[in-house]
Amino acid sequence: MKRKNKLGLLLLALVVVCAAAFAALQLSPNEDVTEDTSFSILSLEGADITQLSWEYGGERLTFVYDADGGWSYPADSAFPLDSALLESIANALDSVTAYRTIEGVDDLSQYGLDEPAAAVEVATQNGEYSLEIGDETAIGGQRYVSIGDGSVYLTDTSLLDAFSYELYDFVAEEEIPAMIALTAFTVESDNRDLELVYLEDSGLAYSDHYVWFQRDGEDYITLDTELTESFVGNITLLAWSQCVDYQADEAALAEYGLDEPAAVVTVDYVETTQVDSGLTDEDGDPIYETLETDYTFVLEIGNYDGEYCYARIAGSDMVYYIDATVADAMIYLSLDSLLPDDILMLDGDTVESVDITLDGETYHVEKTMEEITGEDGNPTEQTVWTLDGVEIDFQSVLSALTSLTSTGSGSGLAPERSEEIRFLFHRNTDSFQTVTLAFYQYDSASCLVSLNGEARLFASREDVVSIVEEVNALVLD
Repeated sequence: MKRKNKLGLLLLALVVVCAAAFAALQLSPNEDVTEDTSFSILSLEGADITQLSWEYGGERLTFVYDADGGWSYPADSAFPLDSALLESIANALDSVTAYRTIEGVDDLSQYGLDEPAAAVEVATQNGEYSLEIGDETAIGGQRYVSIGDGSVYLTDTSLLDAFSYELYDFVAEEEIPAMIALTAFTVESDNRDLELVYLEDSGLAYSDHYVWFQRDGEDYITLDTELTESFVGNITLLAWSQCVDYQADEAALAEYGLDEPAAVVTVDYVETTQVDSGLTDEDGDPIYETLETDYTFVLEIGNYDGEYCYARIAGSDMVYYIDATVADAMIYLSLDSLLPDDILMLDGDTVESVDITLDGETYHVEKTMEEITGEDGNPTEQTVWTLDGVEIDFQSVLSALTSLTSTGSGSGLAPERSEEIRFLFHRNTDSFQTVTLAFYQYDSASCLVSLNGEARLFASREDVVSIVEEVNALVLD
């Protein structure tokens, strides 16, 4: 073997020996270590715990258990205690397992046990127990633990997690209802009042795709469905970030900005349940009726505090942090951000004919339904478009129009340049029996789009020119 290779192997062996020595020192500085398989150092499974206390992060918490009343927080009888969380902590003491024992310990500071990360005391009907959790080992991912018997044990480092809680982690937070079937959503703030209503098949828009509207007196403004659902989802899908006060008085509410909220959000919704009618069907099975019940949820939003904002359910003494972006959406929303960005949302089945105006000429396109025999021999209907009695491929034009996407908002603008092309759709509907779509020159990249006389969006000029050329080809063919 070459000398270089021999030297490399010697160095490697030295590193391994040093690492092993260092690990041994980390596990048991100046003490004897007894290597054991896993074993229990504290077992309270089945024990009747009467009191559970621990100190963590400079805060000492004590909870008492009574078989008749369950868990309580004796320091404040009004504290809304989350017993489920406390039960999980108690369960962590069912069996505390160690993997090694360090005997003959004289200096607990070597293990972080002179000032432990957590000091736990448990009282049961059969006796009292203590558990102190110290430092994490430098190697191995374990923690030093003492149970007061003169030895130090190595346990799983996750043991500390069971006691890494502060008092407000134990608050039983108020439940935010599952608001699914909304009927109205209102926001009152200093900036503006906004009332949104959900109406299916309302006839308030030219397309039944639109179900959300802003109500302004007698007027209804059509809103984009997905954008509005996302906006109201800030509240219907809301989750508390943290409880900050479970018994806020008037002075505290003023401090949180909840005496005069920055925004008040009201959600009206319906819950549907099935109730037994008391009747049975012919098989003797109960007949159920659908019961719809109206509910209202009101959220008040107060001051900002960094990345959070104070909020409460109206009338409640409990105050929470919510994400500041939720408050931003409620207080500073621009209505323009909820307006539809669809160029044309039109159901082709409702269209019976179309008048196309191009270069000062108007062309009338008719739709008919013809019955044909399919490959399977069964009759079926197909749509036929004709211009002056000649069949044309207008379906491709209609598809191009409904596929157009907006390139930006032109809200508040009025057409100032010449009209590129206009479509007047005649429909077989009860409302909006005609729909007018017009494109106007704007600049080299965009056309201003007008729907039913309202110019609000931009479309790509390249896409519009493509549609114009396609129509030209149809009428000149």
